[in-house]
Order: sequence, then structure tokens, then C-alpha cells
Amino acid sequence: MRIRSLPPAIALSFLSCFAAPAAAQAGDSLVIESPDARLVLHPADWARLPQDTMRVQFHEQPAELYAGVPLPALLELIGVRTDSLRGKALSLRLVVEAADGYLVVLTLTDLDPTLGGRRTLLANRVEGQLLPAKEAPFRLLIAGDQRPSRWARNVVALRVRAEPAQ
Repeated sequence: MRIRSLPPAIALSFLSCFAAPAAAQAGDSLVIESPDARLVLHPADWARLPQDTMRVQFHEQPAELYAGVPLPALLELIGVRTDSLRGKALSLRLVVEAADGYLVVLTLTDLDPTLGGRRTLLANRVEGQLLPAKEAPFRLLIAGDQRPSRWARNVVALRVRAEPAQ
């Protein structure tokens, strides 16, 4: 993992790009943090990020097309890389936190295309519309999961954690 330090003036300038619009509600934001960085994204920021789609099926329901931002792109915003991992980075984990306290834990190796290679998406739209209230503001999707147990809804935070020193 490479964590980059930015000079304070540049960091403040960067973070000001993600300032909350007056109309945004606290429940619409996403916290992304690592041991060395923290960022809060608001709805207006989402469109400026790389977008992807994933067609998924929940249980016996018809497949639906979700759209959002891949997890690696979100982690890159705070300087966390998910490719070519080695050394201590192999023990890092990502805790995905939902508003109701539901937690999903992934290792960064799940996201590394040369290791786990899991395609992941933090979706904010389904079939071209904003997520319904029961899923909003964001829903985690993980390609290849046979059951949607890790597909958390109402996601409010992504937290990169290191294993405690022994």
C-alpha cells in the first residue's frame, strides 16, 4: 500500500472540491478513511468519479442494472492502492459500514486484479434511478458472490484497517 502525503495547501484545495452542497443531507455522504487519510464524499461529488455498471440478481428477482463507482477508485482518493499489493499491504482490510451497523469485511487482496481480482461496485443508482430508500445512499455489490450476504445496503463508510501489531 502506498499512502501519499500531500502538502497542507494542496490537501485543503483538494478537499474543498468535495465540500458539501447546502442541500445535501448528512445521510447522503460517504466517509472513506485509512489510518493516514479521511475524506467525505457528497452526492455532487459522485458524478465526477469513474463510473461502472454491474447487472446483478437478488434471489429469485429479475436481474437489475446497478451503476456506481468501483471500490478501487474510491480507495485511490485517499491514497490506498489495490493493485500489485505486497508486504504489509497484504494484511490490510476494508470494512464496509452500513447505517444500521451491518459490517462487511474485504481484504485489499480481494480487490487486487493480480490476486483476488473481485469486481466490486459501490452503487448509487439502479436501472437509471437513484437507489430506493431501503438501499440508499449506496449499495455494495461484489461480482461472483453466490449469495448476496456481503452486498450491504445503506453504506455510509469505507474504512481501511491494518492488522494490529503483534
